[in-house]
Amino acid sequence: MSTDRRSLVVPSLVYLGAAVLIGIPAVAASMTVLSFVVGRVLELAGIHQLPPVGGLLLVVVSIAIGLQIAIEVAAVQLGGLEALGRGSPRVALVRYLLFTAFAFAALAAATWAGLSAVLDGFGWGIVALGLLVGGAGVVVLYRSSRVLVAGYRRSEA
Repeated sequence: MSTDRRSLVVPSLVYLGAAVLIGIPAVAASMTVLSFVVGRVLELAGIHQLPPVGGLLLVVVSIAIGLQIAIEVAAVQLGGLEALGRGSPRVALVRYLLFTAFAFAALAAATWAGLSAVLDGFGWGIVALGLLVGGAGVVVLYRSSRVLVAGYRRSEA
């Protein structure tokens, strides 16, 4: 195998892993959110059913969103957080904000799932796991907010 081929193996596997582990759930989540929003808009407009072209457009947009999220996650895995700063300052700012929003949403979902397992009264094993997941989510949120505030204060000085 040549050096060029070897240098492409790791990035290819990272992109493939991000597409499977991040992209597919992101497609499902964006499809759910977009379907809900479009359903509400159609309901308010008095339309009872989405036309087939609208459904196809909804699927295409959801796939595009999921793949873009997977690409950004893979870029961060390969190049660190500096990979989000590529492009113009406005595009980089949007990229940072969206990445932060999706990371916060994933953290909130994991915390919610862990704490709901505790509050729903499942068996002791599920309760212990739920407490661990919920506690880990709270700790990560606390530590990341402290780092964010500290970085913001340093940039002001």
